[in-house]
Amino acid sequence: MASSSLVPKKSESTVETFALQNTSAQGATYSVAGRGLALPKQIVIQRKVGPSGSTGNDHVIVRVVHTDANATTGKPVTSLVSLDISIPRDTATITPTEVVESLGILASLLNDSTALAATTVARTALVEGRDL
Repeated sequence: MASSSLVPKKSESTVETFALQNTSAQGATYSVAGRGLALPKQIVIQRKVGPSGSTGNDHVIVRVVHTDANATTGKPVTSLVSLDISIPRDTATITPTEVVESLGILASLLNDSTALAATTVARTALVEGRDL
């Protein structure tokens, strides 16, 4: 069952509240209140699970979508950050614990001030390969 809200950190000292908008068997959508449908800021969580007894991988996809209007033109501009977690059904080869450890490594890398040089420009260069 999905939580009624998510409150992730935007920075070391700032959080943002995302309220549950809808759920289904495949996932949930959370939105920042007051942004409306035309300019949403959302967290979308999807689950793609194969049929019982099948081989391959199941997936959990987490997306942060931010749409805002260009101050000059009024046209919408959207950024999207996505994480696809691929979980093998063959748990004898790669265990659930090893998948969680991989998530920990990724989270550490994304939060490590040394790896990212702790500046917005350095993070932008790492993520996009260019400075804004």
